[in-house]
Amino acid sequence: MKLKQLIVSAALMAAIPVYSQEEALSVITLKDSETYMKYLSSDNLEGRRTGSEGNNKAAEYIRAEALRLGVKPLPGKDDLFQPLEYLRITTVPGESLITLSDTISTIIHSANLMPLMPPSDTVRLDGEVVFAGYGYTNSKEKYNDFAGISINDRIVIVMTRVPEVKGNGMPEAGSGISEMTEARKLPMIMLQQAKAVLFVADPALGKDISADLMSMGSSYQLVPLFRKQVFNFSINAYAITMELADMMLSQSGLTLRELQDSIASSHQPASFVVPNLKAQVSINVLKDTVTSNNILGYIEGSDPELSKEAVMFTAHYDHVGVDAAGNIYNGANDNASGSVGLLNIASAFAALEKKPARSTIFFWTTGEEEGLHGSSFYTENPLFPLEKTIAAINFDMIGRSRRDTDTGASLTGDIDITGRDTIKIINGADCPALVSYATDACHESGVYPIDEGKGTHFSGSDHYPFYRKNIPVLFFFTGLHKDYHKPSDDFEFIDFDKLVNVSKAGFLTGYRVASDTDFLSKQTD
Repeated sequence: MKLKQLIVSAALMAAIPVYSQEEALSVITLKDSETYMKYLSSDNLEGRRTGSEGNNKAAEYIRAEALRLGVKPLPGKDDLFQPLEYLRITTVPGESLITLSDTISTIIHSANLMPLMPPSDTVRLDGEVVFAGYGYTNSKEKYNDFAGISINDRIVIVMTRVPEVKGNGMPEAGSGISEMTEARKLPMIMLQQAKAVLFVADPALGKDISADLMSMGSSYQLVPLFRKQVFNFSINAYAITMELADMMLSQSGLTLRELQDSIASSHQPASFVVPNLKAQVSINVLKDTVTSNNILGYIEGSDPELSKEAVMFTAHYDHVGVDAAGNIYNGANDNASGSVGLLNIASAFAALEKKPARSTIFFWTTGEEEGLHGSSFYTENPLFPLEKTIAAINFDMIGRSRRDTDTGASLTGDIDITGRDTIKIINGADCPALVSYATDACHESGVYPIDEGKGTHFSGSDHYPFYRKNIPVLFFFTGLHKDYHKPSDDFEFIDFDKLVNVSKAGFLTGYRVASDTDFLSKQTD
C-alpha cells in the first residue's frame, strides 16, 4: 500500500466512532446498503466480468471502501489485492465469416457468423453440412435427431427448443429460447465430434431470434494462467439467421419451415446431409493478458494469541459482464448483494469498541463465475494460514425475495427463491456450533433460517474450496430466482430490508465464532 493510502486510511479511521456489539449492529443501514449497491450494480461497471475494466473499477471501489472502514492489509502485506493473471481471447469484430460453396468449390454465398463463445484460437475449418433437426435426443420418447446420420467432421445445423413429440408441446413456446435447453444439446454434439454447430431459430417461434441466441454468448474467453494445468476448452458454436439456414438448405429443395412441419406431423426426425454443399468457417481472434484481483483485508482480534486465528467472510464481486449481443448483466443480487453484505459486516466489526478475540478476514473474490477461480486460487496460495482459519462464512445472492414471476426453472435449476423474511443457510454439516450460531443470529436479525445442510447448491460458490481444505463453512443464500444470470437482475428488485437483516445475521454469527474460545472443540458432534 502506498504511503498516501495509509495516511488517508488512518485519518478516516480516526473519524469512525466505536461501539458495543449491540450498537455496532446499528452501523449496518439501508442507506449505506443502497449506496454500495447503486454503484456496484450500475451500467458503468458493465457487469463486472473478470478481466474487464468494469471488474477493475468494482475492485478499486471495494478496496477504497474497505480501507475507509478500517480494514487493513493482512499481516506481511501492503495492499488488499491478490492478483490473478488471465489470457483473454476476443473475437475480432467483422472477421467471423462462413462461406458456402458447392462440391466443385464454386462460392455460393458468404455471410457474417455470430460466435456464441469466442474460440480459443483462430479458426479455419470446412466440411459437409448436416441438418440435425433440434439436436435433441430422448430415450423415453424414443426420439433421436442423430439416429442414422453421422455428424463426425461435419458442420451441423440445429434448431432451437425441442420437438413436439407425443403431444408434449414445445417448451418456452412464445417466450423465446431457454439457455438450459440449448446448452444440454452441446455434449451430444461434441461427443460425436462435429466440427461446428450452427444454431438457428425454429420457425414456429414466428421471429428470427439471432439476438436472443447471441445473448447466450460471451464477448471474450478467459484462460487462467495461474493454473499448473490449463484446459483450454471451447466449442465452435455459432448463431445464424433463418435466411442463411434456408439458403444452405435450398441445396436440398427444402426450407426450415417445411422440415419443422415434417417433424411435427410425423413425430420423427428429418435429419440428413445437405447435398452438394460445403461450408468454410473463418474466425480471427485477439489475445492479451489481463489481471483481476482478489480483495482481502482483516481486522485484528483482541486476544494476543487467539488473534493469530481468524474467521473468514467471503463474497464474490464479479458477475458475467456483457453478452455477445451487448446486453449488460448488472448482477445486483448475484453478487453485488453479497459484496455489499461484506462491506456492511466490515463496518460493524470496525465500529466495535472491543474486538472479538480472533481476527476477522474480509475476502471479496474474483472469478467465481468463471469457476470459483478466486477462492480456489486463494486456498492454494493463502495469505493467512489455512490451519488458523477456523471458519469460512460465504454470502452469495442475499438480496432478493420471492416475487409473483418466480415460477418454473432458472438457468441452472428449479426456482427456489425464499420469501421476504427467510434465508437459506447451507453448510458442510460438520460443525453444529457454526450452524447454531447462524440460526440464533438469523432469528435475532429478523430472518428465518432454512438449514439445508449441504443441499443442492453446496458446491456452487466460494465456500466450497475452503470446505475441501477441511475448514467449517456456512453459506447464506436466497435461492434461485427468475432473473438469475439475466440482464434483469437489477437494483430495482433488491429487497434492502432483507439484505440489511442478513448482513446483521452474518455479523452476529462471525462475532460469536470469533469470540468463542472453545469453538475449535465444537467442529464435530
